[in-house]
Amino acid sequence: MTTMRSLSPLLLLVSSAIDAFYLPGVAPREYKDGDKVEIRVHKLSSARTHLPYDYYSLPFCKPDTIVKQAENLGEVLHGAVIQNSPYDIFMGKSEFRIACRRELTKAQKVSLSQRIRQDYRVHMIMDNLPAATKMIAEMPDGTKKDMYDRGFRLGFIGSKDIPGTDPNKPYVNNHLRFIVKYHKSDTFSGARIVGFEVEAYSVKHSYEGAWNAAAPKLTSVPLRPDLAPMPAWSPEIVYTY
Repeated sequence: MTTMRSLSPLLLLVSSAIDAFYLPGVAPREYKDGDKVEIRVHKLSSARTHLPYDYYSLPFCKPDTIVKQAENLGEVLHGAVIQNSPYDIFMGKSEFRIACRRELTKAQKVSLSQRIRQDYRVHMIMDNLPAATKMIAEMPDGTKKDMYDRGFRLGFIGSKDIPGTDPNKPYVNNHLRFIVKYHKSDTFSGARIVGFEVEAYSVKHSYEGAWNAAAPKLTSVPLRPDLAPMPAWSPEIVYTY
């Protein structure tokens, strides 16, 4: 099992010329530069256990107040639990941000490690579009084709083939790179979001002195490939995006 080690701290905004597809009954929204783009969290799922969990059942960063928010009729009918998140994303803006620092109890370490071993994926939603992970598949004729998988991996298991990891130990993906694809046209003002990709990385952040939530000073930025990954059994985790 492998993990990506090429790091980039920035939100990536990609202009797309492809016509967007919109669900019936869901009106497209136009965003101007600087408008907040809300990221909502959905669930944790695993093809191995087929047992979903609430996103906030694990020690992730939380907003001040958690609000359940179904975005469309389909989510309401399926009983999907859609909740707000602490991520601050703005159209046209790309910057590195610290989401939070979480101190983990023994029970939280056990739960996080177990769900990584069970190959859980994290699901998010942006403007009615599910988060996806992009993969490049090699076809039988030797050509390469872009493939997408819903959500992104919660973490991975270390091995001798992954630098900086201990074999059979779980590591959590605590740095997210959001890739927002958008479409502009003369027929409407602003930009419409047509794609939402997430690249998840594991980074063992470090900081100067005692943790200062108001003005944390990370020594692990700028991010680089030689940084060690984040062990899931650590007493604390710093989440960034």
